[in-house]
Amino acid sequence: MEERCHQPNRKSCRTPATVCLLQFNELSFCHIFQHIDGQTAGPKSFRGPIGQQLTCYEKLLVVDYEPIDCSIPDIDRNLLSKDQEYLLEISNAITLGHCPEDLTNWDPGPLFHSRWLTAAN
Repeated sequence: MEERCHQPNRKSCRTPATVCLLQFNELSFCHIFQHIDGQTAGPKSFRGPIGQQLTCYEKLLVVDYEPIDCSIPDIDRNLLSKDQEYLLEISNAITLGHCPEDLTNWDPGPLFHSRWLTAAN
């Protein structure tokens, strides 16, 4: 991952570092979630109480929450995958204290462990 992210000839460009941070978030989330909820039960399911509720996430209510103040850099969305763009929208929503309607209606697709953002939803 270091070689792919480190680009010494593009010192003024912040996008590669941001994309690396998005990849770093993937690994952190996966390991923390497995530590809290336990091992998976297959490629599309969980065994723990939190993960089992994720199988019907579209039925859960969207509630307001306490915003978290953080700095999110400007990113060219054309450089992001759909999953990374989704994570960026989630990150922006965290700073608002509520989930915008367009994000509420965003369908991340079916739950697959290889597409970790469907679980991060």
